[in-house]
Amino acid sequence: MSLIINSLLPAFLLLFFFPAYAQDYAVSIIPEELMKNANSVIREHKVSYTINSEKEVIKQQTYAITILNQKADNQAVVLIPYNTAEKITLGKIMIYDASGKKIKTAKTSDILDRSYVDNMSLYTDLRLKYLKAIGSAYPFTLVYSYEIRSPKLYVVDNFQPYSSENQSVQYAEISVTNNAQVGLHTSFSGEIQPVISNPDFKTTVWSFRDLPSISNEPYAPDAYDIVPAVFITPDQLYYSGYRGSAATWADYGQWKTELLNGRNQLPVSSHEKYRQLTADCNTKTEKVRKLYKHLQSTTHYINISTDIGGLQPHHAADVENLGYGDCKDLSNFMVAMLKAVGIEAYYTAIKSGVGKYQFFMDHPGHQSNHIIVCVPLENDTIWLECTNQENPFGYVGQGIDRRFALIVDGSRSRVVKTPSYSEESNTLTSNFRLVTDGNDTYLKGSIRFGGLFAGMPAQVSRQTMHDQQQWVIQNLEIRNFNLRNHQFRVYDLEKVYVNLEIAADTPGLFAENAGRIYLPLNLNNKIKVPEKVRNRKYPFVIDKPFTQTDTVSIVLPRGFMPEMLPEARLADADFGHYYMKTSFNEGEIICVREFCLKEGRYAPERYKDFQAFIQNVSIADSKQLILKKE
Repeated sequence: MSLIINSLLPAFLLLFFFPAYAQDYAVSIIPEELMKNANSVIREHKVSYTINSEKEVIKQQTYAITILNQKADNQAVVLIPYNTAEKITLGKIMIYDASGKKIKTAKTSDILDRSYVDNMSLYTDLRLKYLKAIGSAYPFTLVYSYEIRSPKLYVVDNFQPYSSENQSVQYAEISVTNNAQVGLHTSFSGEIQPVISNPDFKTTVWSFRDLPSISNEPYAPDAYDIVPAVFITPDQLYYSGYRGSAATWADYGQWKTELLNGRNQLPVSSHEKYRQLTADCNTKTEKVRKLYKHLQSTTHYINISTDIGGLQPHHAADVENLGYGDCKDLSNFMVAMLKAVGIEAYYTAIKSGVGKYQFFMDHPGHQSNHIIVCVPLENDTIWLECTNQENPFGYVGQGIDRRFALIVDGSRSRVVKTPSYSEESNTLTSNFRLVTDGNDTYLKGSIRFGGLFAGMPAQVSRQTMHDQQQWVIQNLEIRNFNLRNHQFRVYDLEKVYVNLEIAADTPGLFAENAGRIYLPLNLNNKIKVPEKVRNRKYPFVIDKPFTQTDTVSIVLPRGFMPEMLPEARLADADFGHYYMKTSFNEGEIICVREFCLKEGRYAPERYKDFQAFIQNVSIADSKQLILKKE
């Protein structure tokens, strides 16, 4: 009897998820509270998973969104990624006007179905169904539904009712019908918890109703601290013939280890080559450095992702011969080279990206999108980003810093955290000297980039001279300067930093006005004051601490002296500190400035104090040196 029920269930669910759309999509019935500060309203967002077995998982989704104005035009899109091993069925795609009247039904020919390949991909089995919906007038409502049948059991969903800021949600739900009775991990995030119901003993529904619009606030915390979400993964794994468990991180790491079995082997000739390459190295660190530089000079990144290849690297010997691969391939090859010279290293899964991210420590399973290499040495741990040919050795950039990562090491697999940078490490240190002969003004000096600030200059240093010049011109804030020459130097011994030396003409900087010259003392590091926020709702977070230290020496033009030196400025707060002092001695003025912003998380009511602190720093920075004729 159960077999008959299971065979009929998909057809029944198709009727449920591909309905005749009798719902009322009139804008007038949207609750008034949901219209406040909203550019769009999600009318209905329903996702259902039916787990029939490890080889059959059915996802069905219905989505209806009302676009209130042109600011939400980018949300009027049907965008459905899938891969060729999955079967996708589209329901109708329709547009309704403000009164709820259907005005358009998309034709099959309107929908693009294309390979999901970017310019860094050689080949992939990912595909994309895409349609840009356009209404005849605002507001209009886009409604569509689809079903995907997948032959794998790996990740269920990370369900978020919202898809954008300034968006409200009328109703959203995710449900799981667990016919296979697999174990499931479920975690929640955000300020609002879902309503949980169980219409039958195999089905669980998590739902949200009437969620107000969320506005962006400066220095907002991680979206997952604010936006509600339901994260669901299975204890049991199946992907292209590979079975495993995600009951614990060690179990999940064991499964990923099995994907690596036999793939980090290199031929004997390669072992000998890498031993000879590192023969003159006196320490393990020097060997790791030499092999990392070899990787950067002999390989390049290309994404290759088909079937299990999205999770499994190609054989290290093949990557060595071809000279290319994706993050999995290049990291696995790096581990193989280190193994050849007797150095232990680990293939490590991490979620990379700029900005904030989410990680559930108590939720083993797939939470990564990138692979790096961890090399634990006796007195240090070296982290290697293997996809970037311009990355300094051992540099942990802002894509992988302060993040949880899974070291893949069989049953000993474990979650660790990558290094983070404090205000003492994230540094910008500049020294400039200004000289004028009465006609022309010259500037010469240097900027030292440390910590996260070093990443981009290090990459720029490997580019053409023209591209380097363009970057320097675009990123220096010195007024009216004409770059004469520059030089980058990258240092990656104990700490990574980049030194930029520049020489420039600065015409007009010493321009005389009514017998006086007005000079800025903060030449380069302008502080952007965050906007004021009335009735701030969320905490604010400083998650990229830094210290700026600037020294400016100004040789006074002949016949001029300072009319008045700016008073020394000192500001100290929980958020950081600011200091500026100007001195005059033997025809030369020296200004020393330091601004430090500390890491922290603060209550919403403290934001006005923080905004005032930055405002005061900006005012102090704007003070000018006034010179007058003797």
